[in-house]
Amino acid sequence: MKLLHSGDWHIRDSNIDDCRKCLQFLVDTAEKERVDLAIIAGDCFDSRDIKLDSLSAKLIIKTISELADICTIAVILGTPSHDGTAPEILTFAKGKFSITVAVKPMQVILDGAVLTLIPTPTKQFFQTESGISESNAEISQAMNGLFAGFGARAVEFDCPHILVGHWQVAGSIVSTGQTLTGHDIDIGFDQMMLANPDLICLGHIHMPQKLGDRAFYSGSLYPLTWGELEAKGFYIHALDGKKLVESRFIETPTRKLVRVQEDLVNEVECKDFDMELVKGAYVRADYTVYQDEVSKIDKDQVTKFYKDFGAIDVDIRIIRIPRETIRAASVLEAETLKDEFLEMAKLRGEDIDPETLSMAEQLETVPAEELLKTITEAA
Repeated sequence: MKLLHSGDWHIRDSNIDDCRKCLQFLVDTAEKERVDLAIIAGDCFDSRDIKLDSLSAKLIIKTISELADICTIAVILGTPSHDGTAPEILTFAKGKFSITVAVKPMQVILDGAVLTLIPTPTKQFFQTESGISESNAEISQAMNGLFAGFGARAVEFDCPHILVGHWQVAGSIVSTGQTLTGHDIDIGFDQMMLANPDLICLGHIHMPQKLGDRAFYSGSLYPLTWGELEAKGFYIHALDGKKLVESRFIETPTRKLVRVQEDLVNEVECKDFDMELVKGAYVRADYTVYQDEVSKIDKDQVTKFYKDFGAIDVDIRIIRIPRETIRAASVLEAETLKDEFLEMAKLRGEDIDPETLSMAEQLETVPAEELLKTITEAA
């Protein structure tokens, strides 16, 4: 049995050309490899508020229809903020083979394999189904029963058992630049093994990777942020009965994005940046600079510099910092009145006489009665 494992498409109108190229490559590969099953592990959509007449929605439906002319398809819901319930419309896509969309945990038999399909575990689902509280720890614990229950049912069938999920596995490596929700529920590898699966196909983490001996993140189809430097693509898995015999990562022909940041205000440079990464990439160069020194950034020179290293295109962005903001901060950070005087004099390029500094120090260190007596006597 041969299957295609993909996920985290995050199709956006703003990146539609890149998305279209990658999805067409995925369909062409599925046909060339003559796969029996295509698994889409969540986050086909980038926004749950997507409109059905958008370029993104049309592209996703077209891709699913083309895949369904090649093989059976199983799709699960991803993160609520991305997929929402939008993937439900994919059940109306037309093709020669069936399309299953899991909106809640379910187990089905497709093409001689048991598929346990578990969308992103949400508090809403477990509150409704199990009546537990909103604790992530409790939800993680409840997942144990879910895995074990599906595992017990799967052993009744003499065929491969494939677990498909969209969540964060403890110990997985997050792609550089990927932003998680901050409310993710960590699932352990041992927890997933309670289901006794022969293969685990995962979505949610954008960095493609293998966990243990049978769990895989396909990663995203294309870089979603400036800084996702790793290869992008999907997996082709092959099983001989219940044995996983091959897993090949197939790279998509996506654009390579590289972000370079230099802070000229705090004099922080990208000293360890590997310029080899620039070759064949679209570069975004971010400069943080004082507002009155913006003219020092020669955009033509910067563009030429990166293109000489092989960049295809260069997008230069300048973050302007008013000097007053920095000055105010340095004065406010001073711990004593004497230090404040020194900072003010430094910023103004002025000298300050020792007597003034002495008086400032006395104002904070000499008792008020003694200081008043000294001033009175001096008068």
